Amino acid sequence: MGLLVVAIENHRNREIEVLCQTYLQRLTGKYKCELELLPAAKVTDPQTQQEKETAAIEKLAKPGDTLYLLDERGTRCDSLAFSQLLEQELDQSRGRIIFAIGGAYGFTEAARKRHKLLRMSDWVFPHQLARLVLIEQLYRASQIAKGTGYHHV
Repeated sequence: MGLLVVAIENHRNREIEVLCQTYLQRLTGKYKCELELLPAAKVTDPQTQQEKETAAIEKLAKPGDTLYLLDERGTRCDSLAFSQLLEQELDQSRGRIIFAIGGAYGFTEAARKRHKLLRMSDWVFPHQLARLVLIEQLYRASQIAKGTGYHHV
C-alpha cells in the first residue's frame, strides 16, 4: 500500500528534483510516496510514442493497484476534494494508488477508458513542474486529512 508517482521524463532539473524530494520526505505513514521516472520513448511518430509510454506506465501497476492518469479530460477537484478522494482511496485500496504523468502526447484513448482520470489544472505545465505540483498536492492532502495548519481555507 502507499502512493506512487510515475512520470515520463526527458530532461532533468536539479532544482525541481530537490523540491520534489523535500515533499516526498515529508510524506509518511499511509501517505508514504515513491517517485519513479520513466524515459520518454525515442520514436518520431506521436501515436507510437503515446502507446509505448502508456504501456510502460501500465506495466508498473500490479493487481489491486489503482491507476490515476493526469489528463486534461479528467475530473477537476480542489485541494479539499483531492484530500477526501485520497483518503477514500487509501482506506479502500488493496494496493498502491498510482498517479501517472504521461509524455508529451499523453495517454492512449484505451488507457483513458480503463483508468481513472484527474485534471490538475486548466493550464498546461512542463512535466517537471507538473510533477512538483502533484507531489506538493499529495503532501497538502495529507496535511488537510491530519488537520494541521498547512492548508488555510
